[in-house]
Amino acid sequence: MNNELQKEVLNNSIIKAINILNCFSHEKPRLRLKEISAITGINQATAYRMLATLKEYNLIEQYDGVYFLGRGFLKYEGIVLNSMEIRRICLPYLEELSNNLKMNANLALLDGFEVLYVARSETPYSIYSYFHIGMRRPIYCTALGKVLTCKSPEFVRQVFKQEVNRYTLNTIVNEEIFLKEIEQVRLQGYATDFEEWNNGVNCIAVPLFDAKGQIIAGISASGPTSTCPAAKILDFVPLLIEYSHRISARMGAHGGW
Repeated sequence: MNNELQKEVLNNSIIKAINILNCFSHEKPRLRLKEISAITGINQATAYRMLATLKEYNLIEQYDGVYFLGRGFLKYEGIVLNSMEIRRICLPYLEELSNNLKMNANLALLDGFEVLYVARSETPYSIYSYFHIGMRRPIYCTALGKVLTCKSPEFVRQVFKQEVNRYTLNTIVNEEIFLKEIEQVRLQGYATDFEEWNNGVNCIAVPLFDAKGQIIAGISASGPTSTCPAAKILDFVPLLIEYSHRISARMGAHGGW
């Protein structure tokens, strides 16, 4: 579909409604009308009418002048997750991997400039941090972000044009250093995150491939530094790569790198 035709079929009212819904985040789950108008650029009168419509369908709720996402969205979560073929395929493997390593195992995709977590298998040996499906993390300070972008240096440059924050002393905030890091990841087939996102947490990740040999997702194993120091976590590389090959084969891949 060419750009002109696409513009013709797009509905401006729906676009505005989506922009309003996208205002809300884990960092800002509750917003006033004035804030919504400022974020979206939609004037307050129009935003108010659209919020009122969304309220009728339980997609927005309001209390004391503050708006927040409604319970109507909850019925969609299971539908979305169950429709994800890669999640359905990966879950049994994540459970195996988690049990074998006695570490939490994660599945994530690249979504925009962020890592989107879509599945996790937890082990009682390594319960250490908050997690929820749909959680997002920066690309530049996660092992999963590194494997998901290791073949895309130009994309990484776009990432670094956005805001880059230092979350720990080990967070990579220099673009050139990160580019060298992902080149190493591309060559070796795995990535590490040694306390780059969370103090006290180490992580190791490998990519998953589709039938065209494209990286479509990543799996990782993570745990506290007390039980998973850097030297130990590198011992898990062969097993992680084995699982990468097994899952990728299920996705139609005929090889890895």
